[in-house]
Amino acid sequence: MNLSTEQSEINEMTEQLKKFSALVDLYNYGMASKDMFMSELTRFESVDWSKENMFNQLLAYNALGSAYGNLKSKNLDYTKVYYENEYIYKEISYYHNLHYVVTRVKKEQWAALYWTGFRLWCRAYLCLANAYDHVGRFCEAQQYYKLAAMDEKNVDDVEINQGYLYANMHAFWTEEEPWIVRRAQQLMRKHEQAYKRLAPELMPTVCGWVAPSFDVPQADFAKMNNGGYEQWVNDNYLRMNRYCDVEQFSQLSLPDNVKLPYVRDTEDRKRLFSTSFEEIKNTFIDTRKIVFSTLISEGEVNTELLKMSYKNLYSILDKIAVFLQAYMKIPIEVYQADFAKIWYDKKNNIRQEFLARLEKLSLLALYNVNLDIYGSKKFGYVVDEQTKDLQRIRNFIEHKVVKIIDGPMRYDDYQLSISKNELAINTIRLAQLVRCAIIYLCNFVLHEEYDKSK
Repeated sequence: MNLSTEQSEINEMTEQLKKFSALVDLYNYGMASKDMFMSELTRFESVDWSKENMFNQLLAYNALGSAYGNLKSKNLDYTKVYYENEYIYKEISYYHNLHYVVTRVKKEQWAALYWTGFRLWCRAYLCLANAYDHVGRFCEAQQYYKLAAMDEKNVDDVEINQGYLYANMHAFWTEEEPWIVRRAQQLMRKHEQAYKRLAPELMPTVCGWVAPSFDVPQADFAKMNNGGYEQWVNDNYLRMNRYCDVEQFSQLSLPDNVKLPYVRDTEDRKRLFSTSFEEIKNTFIDTRKIVFSTLISEGEVNTELLKMSYKNLYSILDKIAVFLQAYMKIPIEVYQADFAKIWYDKKNNIRQEFLARLEKLSLLALYNVNLDIYGSKKFGYVVDEQTKDLQRIRNFIEHKVVKIIDGPMRYDDYQLSISKNELAINTIRLAQLVRCAIIYLCNFVLHEEYDKSK
């Protein structure tokens, strides 16, 4: 462990951050004026936190994320979809940056920061899970609630919020739906008083749904063909299976069973959508296998295979954009449909085709995944460090030189030097986002087709 106090020193900025954090709490409880709160928020947002020590970065990103979370809860209607609102997106970005700093704390072994980093890391996952639930990112919300619960102080909050999540998302499942309902019922009965206080009308409804009386059996990877690969897929939430996020080691989580819902359209267009989706799904599954074989292999890393995998994942996102262009009849040429740009019209405003579907949370989830991968220059969006890393690696793979080394990532105008482990982390992160985008695409089509049937 690195015991230096360089990154954990308490200084004047630390004391200012403590006061700002207290002000954030006071504003949340209605005990501080909005003018004072906004003035201090603007001041702390103007600081270049990358130049501060890691302890101050942790405190700052936590306070800023919490500040925007408070603004969101006081000013937004959770029943509505918001494509452009800095409260939501800045909250998410600041918590992403907090996690990025914790990753550095772990990697660089700053022992003095471990406990602070762990507590804030877990709390940030709880807040992110809530935010992701509000923007339709059900898959990641489930994963993040589990991580938040690693701190026992968060367990009750996690379980109460999970109950709402399972109740809200059950309609997107078919074979797995009864077990989603079972999870919701178990949590609501465990925290009965909290639900009676917060949502008295919800609990009787959910607990009246039919659900199994037993849990899904666990998977035994040791007895499977290619069990190591199958376990790696589930370990990293890369299965094309919605239930994998609920219980990643259950029997229900093993098949790649996500499929495109029935589309009500002409035969030609139905064939187009079916073929397009199979291409998307199969490309992802094949790329997933290449990533596993390359990253898990002993000896020298096959850099070219990793480059190909990374580019394949981005190409899948563009295939999703082409699907959206055809399915929603967006008035652009097919060659203009790419995942970073399809959301905006010529004036750089959100397209009316998306704004006309504000009840479609899964479409908002797709847009939100786009922000995680490409960022945005709109409404003061804060591009987080994870997004910068994904973009930087792609840029060097496409146009410059990538070299595998031991040690931290570094780069100049022509060459990116990165360790196998760091490249693996970023590749898996990108693959997870692509996998979620495919699932959210299916959820959106399911919702859209249901509305057509009515």
